[in-house]
Amino acid sequence: MPKNNNPTARYRRIHEIFTRRRGGDSVVKLQDLAEMLGIGLRQLNDDIKYMREKGAPLEYVPALRGWRYAEGRDFAMVDDQLLTDDDVLNIRMAIETFNKINNHEKAFGDLPGIFRKIYRASRKWTQSDTHQKYIYFDPLPRYDGGKHLKFMLKAIEESRRVEFQYMAFHAREPKTVVFDPWFLRHYDRRWYVGGFSHDELEGFVRTFPLERIVGLPVHKGFFHDKPPLYNAETYWKNIYGITVPPDGQVEEVVLEFSPMQGKYFLSTPFFEPFELLEQTPQKIVVRLHLIINIDLIRKLGSLGADVRVLAPHALVQNMQDFFQSALERYNR
Repeated sequence: MPKNNNPTARYRRIHEIFTRRRGGDSVVKLQDLAEMLGIGLRQLNDDIKYMREKGAPLEYVPALRGWRYAEGRDFAMVDDQLLTDDDVLNIRMAIETFNKINNHEKAFGDLPGIFRKIYRASRKWTQSDTHQKYIYFDPLPRYDGGKHLKFMLKAIEESRRVEFQYMAFHAREPKTVVFDPWFLRHYDRRWYVGGFSHDELEGFVRTFPLERIVGLPVHKGFFHDKPPLYNAETYWKNIYGITVPPDGQVEEVVLEFSPMQGKYFLSTPFFEPFELLEQTPQKIVVRLHLIINIDLIRKLGSLGADVRVLAPHALVQNMQDFFQSALERYNR
């Protein structure tokens, strides 16, 4: 065989040889492997050393005087990249996550197909012949708004002004919105586009849920300036959810959790950063800096008796009104 001076081609060929021979006592002697590759033993030893450093599960079996891939470990090559078993696992986790979120052909074009191709490749890399599913997510509802994502993302990147018909839940007919899109935000299983609305009655930064756009949005020229007071890095810093009230001020929010719910919060907080003020067998108290909005009120309401607002007083009153309204509805 002609001498192989392409390192990447050699690594790929070594990987193919050992992948096919995995299992049991299947080994390849060093001299035989060198002849297959058309290289000398010194070069082969260097290649094996390099691949092992990169995570290849190559092991020498003295009793059989040969090399093999160790059982129970995965390794892959994609183009000129060497992927360890941890790399492949991370890829599969990412694919499962993205494929679950982006699971509609009409919303994301060929992205689901791309995910399937990569996922099939990752299963091939790991030599897994099982079709059993191991990763599960909460079921997602049918979501129509995703079909506008690519349009809005392109408009944001190109600073394009857009126009669309927006159907609010409380409205009887859609209204025309002329809009400068600045960002996309995902919250509570919905996508929102945020930016500047040219309606004088709208807020400084307006967000629209994509699923309530009727028909298809269109381009209406370009925009060139964002308001100087808008800072994308700090806009969401003190917001839980998607709603930013007009003239909303950051306040110290102090919450007292029941012991069990407090542990849930500490392990997976619904907002960060927070400060742990007190932790006893009876309660866990934390402090957050937030702008009070309807999303926060609904979140706290969903926790029922497992959380109590200690401050500020305005939020205490909000929660009392929230639960009083719910009680009245049940008592009708």
